[in-house]
Amino acid sequence: MNTGKRVALGIAAVPAVLTLAAGSALAHQCVNASKVNQAAGVQVVIDDESGEVVWATRGVLNRIDRGVINPETGEGFSGLLGFDVNGDQVADLATWIVGPNGEIPQQAQYGGATCSGVVNIQVWFEQCQTDPV
Repeated sequence: MNTGKRVALGIAAVPAVLTLAAGSALAHQCVNASKVNQAAGVQVVIDDESGEVVWATRGVLNRIDRGVINPETGEGFSGLLGFDVNGDQVADLATWIVGPNGEIPQQAQYGGATCSGVVNIQVWFEQCQTDPV
């Protein structure tokens, strides 16, 4: 991925990074607690420390080139966003940016088992993680 696209995609991902870092603002973000390989299916991987995009699918890059995704605001992106928390450029945690305002309905987040399937990401960190990712 060229530097220009990487920077543009990094800008697009800033709102998601800020949301994940905001503690109580996590109420609309989810993780699949049952998914063993969090990297499977992600479309963008962001370094948790720097906020830099370390990987993106060709499809995401094509959507930026065609103007479907606005690299300055992230508008137009929907899909699975991964975060690399250990510096190996592979997603260790993934969340969805889908639905109205990038949100998965509250019923889906809180309707099932606490640490199985789709789980609110704040609940996942507080109740399901015994070891750091």
